[in-house]
Amino acid sequence: MSNTGDDAVLSDVDDENPVPIEATFTSPQDDKFQQLLAELDRERQSRQALEASKSDLQTSFNRLKSLAHDAIKKRDESNRLKDEALKSNDQLKIQLQELVKHRDEVFKEFNEKCDEACKAKETLKSEVETAAQMMLNGIEAISEKVSGFKEFRVGGLPRSQKYTGLPAVAYGVMKRTNEIVEEMIRQVQVIGKERDEARELIEQRNFEIAIEVSELESRIDGLKEEVSKKSSVVEDLEKLLGEKDKKLCDVERGMSMKLGLAEKELEGLRMCFSESEDKLKNLETKMELQRPLFVDQLNYVAKIHDQIDNVIKLVDADKVDHSELAESLFLPKETDMEENIRASLAGMVSIHELGRIVVEKIKQLVEERSIEVNRLNQTVSRLMKEKEYTGTLLRSALSKRVSSDLSSETNELFKVAEKGLKAAGIKYKFSNHLADGNVLALNDEAGTVVAEDDEIYTLAGALENIIKQSQLEIIELKHTIDEQRQETNLLRQQYDAQAQELIQRKQDVEELEEKEKTAKENVEGLMMDIAVAEEEITRWKVAAQQEADAGKAIEHDFVAQLLVVRQELKEANQAVIELENKLKFKEETANAAMAARDAAEKSLTLADLRSSRLRDKVEELTCQLETHENPRSVLSRPRYVCWPWEWLGLNFVGFPLLDTRQQSSNEMELSEPLV
Repeated sequence: MSNTGDDAVLSDVDDENPVPIEATFTSPQDDKFQQLLAELDRERQSRQALEASKSDLQTSFNRLKSLAHDAIKKRDESNRLKDEALKSNDQLKIQLQELVKHRDEVFKEFNEKCDEACKAKETLKSEVETAAQMMLNGIEAISEKVSGFKEFRVGGLPRSQKYTGLPAVAYGVMKRTNEIVEEMIRQVQVIGKERDEARELIEQRNFEIAIEVSELESRIDGLKEEVSKKSSVVEDLEKLLGEKDKKLCDVERGMSMKLGLAEKELEGLRMCFSESEDKLKNLETKMELQRPLFVDQLNYVAKIHDQIDNVIKLVDADKVDHSELAESLFLPKETDMEENIRASLAGMVSIHELGRIVVEKIKQLVEERSIEVNRLNQTVSRLMKEKEYTGTLLRSALSKRVSSDLSSETNELFKVAEKGLKAAGIKYKFSNHLADGNVLALNDEAGTVVAEDDEIYTLAGALENIIKQSQLEIIELKHTIDEQRQETNLLRQQYDAQAQELIQRKQDVEELEEKEKTAKENVEGLMMDIAVAEEEITRWKVAAQQEADAGKAIEHDFVAQLLVVRQELKEANQAVIELENKLKFKEETANAAMAARDAAEKSLTLADLRSSRLRDKVEELTCQLETHENPRSVLSRPRYVCWPWEWLGLNFVGFPLLDTRQQSSNEMELSEPLV
């Protein structure tokens, strides 16, 4: 405050204009006064210089103060920018982690889709192989059936340079089927030609027979006027013809019944075929229904595997792998698939429950074991306290006994007691008490010594029993302590491992801090990396989508190829069935042609016989007519000679000839269609 007042006074003085002082006389006092004035001027000048410097300092201080405020503001702004940069860095790290997780998920989905596409490709490949094998087996069976006409199995299937795989097999099968069909058509044409030739021969022979019969009928018509008496024979013949007609009707009825039975059998075969198709459809639906059961089975297998892993972690320290045993528990049997799957599913559910119970039991056992360890530690501490307490009691009792007796027997007894206590783990010496009690022992009486000896012996026996029991307990406790030490060693090892892990974690934390510092320094680089990563992720997404689309397209192509192959298989089966029907029809037609040829040959032979017999009969009739025209020979010949008794089936006496008549009726029956 005094300095400020002086400054104010000096400033007031400085503001006034100095008045010049004129010296009219020179004296020592004037000289001193002049000196004081000069000093005052110098001081005033120095004060002005100080004020100027002070104002300069004040301006510089204000400037420095403003600079300091600006620096503080810039520091706060830099700290704020630093915090914002840290926050943005954390956000960028979180976004980077999310992007990495998303990329991993995309990779995982892509791998799963690739695996599914590979599995679908393998299944389609196996189905194509089975279809090709079925086609090969079917064409081999067809070629075996047709081997009687021509051998097609030599040299294998026809090969194509244009196709490979299943199309090549289908090409070979279709080529072979075309060859078989062409061969069958050629055989049918050959058989048709032979049949036409046989028919022409039969027709020619029938025409010749018809001409001969017409000639014979013309001759017979000429003879009818003269043989009017044969009407009875004609009536008999008409009756026979009626009977033959009845027989023919019966035969036609039998043939119609056989045809009806054949049609019924054909309808039954069609019904069986439709039932087989229905069964196939039911089997396909059953397989579709069994797919979720397979999925449930796999889920429960995964749960069982997890439970077994938990049991192994709790019980087995070596961690033996039981995955192969778990995979071989439920093998499918070659019986009803649905029952087998349901049984395995129920078994797996029960195993899952048992595994959960085992885990709970093991946890309970571990808890009980820890409780037992704590109890054993408490018993050990209690026994140690009891040992100390019994030691103090023994010391006090023996000190009293030793002070009252100094005989040699008591000394030996004390030595024995010391050895027993030493063996029991208690270090105690009675010599200290013996030195203090030498003076008192000289004045004791002899009677008291005997009683005290008895008490000492009983006390020594009790001590021996107590020491033995304590030794046994100590041995048991040592065993338990050894076990607990082993467990503590294991725990220490685990603790050391955890400590090492913590040290490693600390080192990792330090490294992470260093990395964080470097990351803070390289935020722009991270932003560029994030942008590149985003571009790469988008590119991977596009690539994965393209791969998925390509996989779907390949899957659709495989499905379309499979449908085409199935359609071709159906067509091949239909062609095989048609070929089998054609072969059966050819066999039937061949058999019918053979039977017709045999019947034609028989009818021709019978017609020849009949024509020869008719010629003989005509000659006989002409002879009879000639004899009849001669009137002279009428009276000389018998009456029955003019009639053809043998031709009518009668002998000359009038009895019927059964064999010849039946033979002639058969001949007439066989010759009727030829006429």
